[in-house]
Amino acid sequence: MTTIAEVKQLLEVPIRTTVVAVLLSLFALLSAGFAVPDLSDFNSGAEKLGSGDYRGALLDFNKAIELNPEDPESFFYRGLAKAKSGDFQGSIFDYDKAIQLNPNNLDSYGSRGIAKARLGDLDGAIQDFDKAIEISPKDGNAYFNRGISMEMSGDMNDACVDWRKALDLGHTPAAKFLSKNCP
Repeated sequence: MTTIAEVKQLLEVPIRTTVVAVLLSLFALLSAGFAVPDLSDFNSGAEKLGSGDYRGALLDFNKAIELNPEDPESFFYRGLAKAKSGDFQGSIFDYDKAIQLNPNNLDSYGSRGIAKARLGDLDGAIQDFDKAIEISPKDGNAYFNRGISMEMSGDMNDACVDWRKALDLGHTPAAKFLSKNCP
């Protein structure tokens, strides 16, 4: 017959082996570079973007993307920095990636729509604003920007409809466009 001490000894071996295996696995993950992403480059980029240092912001967002290439926010903000620098085609590339990584981000569609409009792709801009409105039907800014794109394409009737909707949703800059362009 097996004694209690012998059973305890038999049970301790598998538990120790399991604990050691788990610890070794954790160590292997940590030594392989598995760590919490460093947000310092992203935060520095956001500060520089806010202060108008677009070149510095680009460099910081490049580093943030290098460290975490699956972060849609880094691509979105790098796109903003590119747009502020006048690189609308480059900003569209980044907004595309941000949308690929997070397809329901209203801001990415809106910003990409503005960049497309700046490059003369009014149909593409309107499609992006349509998607932004689909995501957030109460966003007056998306209606306002779609109205601008409609105006640029020569469709004043739809532009006025969008500006009225934008104003109804509290987007006050639409009032100026309504009073100037719409009966």
